[in-house]
Amino acid sequence: MKKILIIGIAFFAIQIVFAQETTNDSSNTVYNTAGIEVKPEFPGGIEKFYQFIGANYNTPTSKDFLGGKVYVTFIIEKDGQVTEIKVLRDVGFDTGKEAVRVLELCPKWLPGEQNGKKVRCSFSLPIALQAYVFDIKEVDVAPNYQGGFEGVSKIILENFKTPTSKEFKGGKVLISFTVEIDGSLSDIQIYKDLGFGTGDEAVRVLKGIKNWIPAQKNGKKVRCNFGIPINLKSN
Repeated sequence: MKKILIIGIAFFAIQIVFAQETTNDSSNTVYNTAGIEVKPEFPGGIEKFYQFIGANYNTPTSKDFLGGKVYVTFIIEKDGQVTEIKVLRDVGFDTGKEAVRVLELCPKWLPGEQNGKKVRCSFSLPIALQAYVFDIKEVDVAPNYQGGFEGVSKIILENFKTPTSKEFKGGKVLISFTVEIDGSLSDIQIYKDLGFGTGDEAVRVLKGIKNWIPAQKNGKKVRCNFGIPINLKSN
């Protein structure tokens, strides 16, 4: 059973959307960042901010949690503090409260600047959360592959580049992964390899195999942990 939080543009699913919020008092104007001269910056850059959220956010572990997006807004003050955190939408299971908790832990940012002065800036942040990942023993219907396991074994053998070294003795490479609801694979992990780059080669091959049939629980498609052995012959 795993808790997975996806954040960011490549392996994170958080995107920054710039809010447009202003006040009549020019000294307390809240700027959007689209036209501001110097945008606020998290220490170390925005990728570090994504990592901070991912490292601190606790995704719900309930089997009933179906995932979704939590939308929050907050203000970067002139001194870099994060304030006025608001949850625009959550997906239950206290996901909004958890977003607020994490943002309240946020280190100070470098504030935005306009006309040479530090200013307040508003950000809107969607946090994408993945559904609960079932273990194979918890599902009603296990994941499978279109064409069956004979089919997937054939694809692996046709694409796997076996080590050419005379010292390679063969054996089993054990790989675990998550079969997603859409039939794709994620979180591919090397449980055991045989050296000679066999683990990395197994990951490469599995990344190219699509069209898995997802597991089912109570008649619904669910995410599920799975694993397979890859048998390699000696030279």
